[in-house]
Amino acid sequence: MFDYDHIYHAFAKGKMAPFYDKMYPGLLLFAANTLGDRLAYLAEDCVQDAVMNTYLNLSRIDDATHWRYFLLQCIRNRALNMLRHENVSDAYHTSGEKSEEIERDISYAMIRQETLDALYAAIDSLPDIYREVFDLSFEQGLKNSEIAAMLDVAEITVKKRKARLLDILRERLGKSPDEIIAILITADIALRA
Repeated sequence: MFDYDHIYHAFAKGKMAPFYDKMYPGLLLFAANTLGDRLAYLAEDCVQDAVMNTYLNLSRIDDATHWRYFLLQCIRNRALNMLRHENVSDAYHTSGEKSEEIERDISYAMIRQETLDALYAAIDSLPDIYREVFDLSFEQGLKNSEIAAMLDVAEITVKKRKARLLDILRERLGKSPDEIIAILITADIALRA
């Protein structure tokens, strides 16, 4: 997982590199998903406005958890304002049922982003031997036999490494291998969107 305390303290001191290296890409994805296909091109503006607003309100923020929540809420609120200004949310204003549906979708997007952040942090922290198998298997989509040939190891070794890397991810995320694979598939779809 990301060391949000470290990132928060660096952010509070005006050292933005850890924030932009670790959190910014995920926040862009969250903003783009919230804005939808039609306005996704405004995601960077949305996140930058939220970063500025969060930085200006640091005196009201107590800790890293509150900071992350405030930042996500700023992005969410800015995205909703952008949607309203583009007349995309006409149905939101006229139908209470539609309003609840939009709120559920945004809440789902926030939870999904938190899960993806945890997953990416866990993947980044894998030992090199497992990270290599992860990249070849899940990112490049190679078969076990192809991975074995590339790494010059037996196919059973690849299977054991994949099983161990899923165990490591399960330990770090508290999820079953099937849930982790489902998250990986979802993450892949989100990255391609």
